[in-house]
Amino acid sequence: MARLDVDRLETGGRATEVVLRSSPNWTAVLFFACLSALHLFIVATSFLHQRWEAFMSVIFGILFAVVSLTCSLVRTELAVRGAQRRVRVRIGSRRIYLERSVPFDRIRSVRLTLLHPKSPQSATIELVCDHEVIECPPTMIPREEALCLAVTMGVRLIKVYGEAYGPVSERLDSMISQSPPQ
Repeated sequence: MARLDVDRLETGGRATEVVLRSSPNWTAVLFFACLSALHLFIVATSFLHQRWEAFMSVIFGILFAVVSLTCSLVRTELAVRGAQRRVRVRIGSRRIYLERSVPFDRIRSVRLTLLHPKSPQSATIELVCDHEVIECPPTMIPREEALCLAVTMGVRLIKVYGEAYGPVSERLDSMISQSPPQ
């Protein structure tokens, strides 16, 4: 299952735009759907026993169902616009969204956090700005994506390794032993 859709649009042969889209927050969708089902179950059982005091649960059941539907429509989109030297961050659905733009000058570095070598989906990529940190949507190829973002924006790439990678000295020794002789 792909966790990230990547669109690459060529404009004029030189400048490219990379758009990273995340999937909905399924944890929130399922949580609010379960709350809705719980309240609607309370309503059904109380009405079956001819108790008509469950109108508050009717309201909560419908309200949580609407919140669950809304959470399933909300997505995050991060567009790197090389020609304009800006990053566009858009949160929302197709027509209703909140959009802001961050110039490349405000971005200080790209931080890649790798927790485990066998699970790339646990890695996070963040754009470190002056007064904030923008998290990128999850990806199955975090190293390549972080390097691409850093090169496109002309900033440093900072790698943070988890304990599963071992001590730094072992990683550096393995890199030296793998390099071809000169």
